Amino acid sequence: MNILKQQQKTLGELLINSGIINKEQLDAALKEQKNTEEPLGKILVRMGFAKEEDIINVLKGMLVVIFEINNESFGIEIIFTKEIIKYKKIVQIPTMPKYIKGMISIRDNVIPVISLNQIIHKKEDVITEDTRIIIVEKKNDEVGILVDKVIAVKNFHANDFEDLSKSSISAEKKYMAGIIKDQDKIITLIKPEFLFLGKFNE
Repeated sequence: MNILKQQQKTLGELLINSGIINKEQLDAALKEQKNTEEPLGKILVRMGFAKEEDIINVLKGMLVVIFEINNESFGIEIIFTKEIIKYKKIVQIPTMPKYIKGMISIRDNVIPVISLNQIIHKKEDVITEDTRIIIVEKKNDEVGILVDKVIAVKNFHANDFEDLSKSSISAEKKYMAGIIKDQDKIITLIKPEFLFLGKFNE
């Protein structure tokens, strides 16, 4: 989806300005990206130009994919977002929990798709033209999350983010990494590791 590709220049500029990579390394990684279509950050790590923690530190609380579920705003850091695709048929798997919608195939990869709407709100998803599947990647594992719509990719400053990892709210709502204040809106930031737990004790 173009919304992600538009951010690659921003990521490159952030890494250059932080002194982690130089322009020649960025150009080499972008050239490689044309062939592999991998996320820029992953390519930079694989080529040895940057460490994963360097990229996470540069992006943390800065570049976030904002999406909507049941009229509420959520976000996930772009470093963990591999791609965003239009809704496609999901193959259901018998005996799976309701929050696991099934599996999809993308370029010969079979990826599970989960419903945050089912996990958080205990509601069924309503599929529309705006429905999207966000492919989240962490340490070579991939999972798709079904969302009502993708709003934008936005830059946030660290002071826009409130860490709730040690609060009673986060203990109750295990999916929450914190909240982001976006003018008059509140965005719930999703913990990427939560998506790979395999079960949810909500």
